[in-house]
Amino acid sequence: MFNEIKEELTRKICELRLWLSNINDSDDFSAINKGLFYVYIYGIYEETVRTVVQKTIEELNAKSIKIDECIYELYALIFSAEYDSIYGVGNEHKWEKRWNISDKLTRNPIVSIPNEIVPTDGKNLRYRQLESIAKSFGIHNAILPRAEIGGNIQEMVDNRNYIAHGNKTPKEVGREVSVNDLQRKLDHISEACAYIIELYEKYIEEQMYLKNH
Repeated sequence: MFNEIKEELTRKICELRLWLSNINDSDDFSAINKGLFYVYIYGIYEETVRTVVQKTIEELNAKSIKIDECIYELYALIFSAEYDSIYGVGNEHKWEKRWNISDKLTRNPIVSIPNEIVPTDGKNLRYRQLESIAKSFGIHNAILPRAEIGGNIQEMVDNRNYIAHGNKTPKEVGREVSVNDLQRKLDHISEACAYIIELYEKYIEEQMYLKNH
């Protein structure tokens, strides 16, 4: 079901491992490459999470289930357009927008969630954003395989942002770590990505989106 995402992750991680194996700790050029590692790995991680969310929504939409069959937590996504339409509405239309929600509940249509939605605050994907995504689907399992990986994600995002926003150069970031350090960090982020894929695949396979699953 999620095999294409798994295969793409494996391919990208293998390419990054090969790239990393050609870096040493000896000079300034290597320090630059070590800094750029964080940009590289964050791109893989973010794309994996994004495609997992899209695939999960795609699978939900394909199930032809009705709203009243779903767990209530999923309503955050099912009624996303209706909730968004309430923002900034003046008194003239505020009740009309609320009636639209009531009407949708009454009609009880087949679930159809826009698959471009990523239910976060729009910021880089740290632990808090992963938690937001899981809550929106009604997932109560641990969102990472090990708690300490949350720290690796935080560090990855911070260093990626330092470079992307010009707060630090790749060389400044890279000279603080060794290649062995980066290999361990790669293992941890790869583990997190694989776990996230499995978590959402299990959510679909075990029909955890249904009230009576």
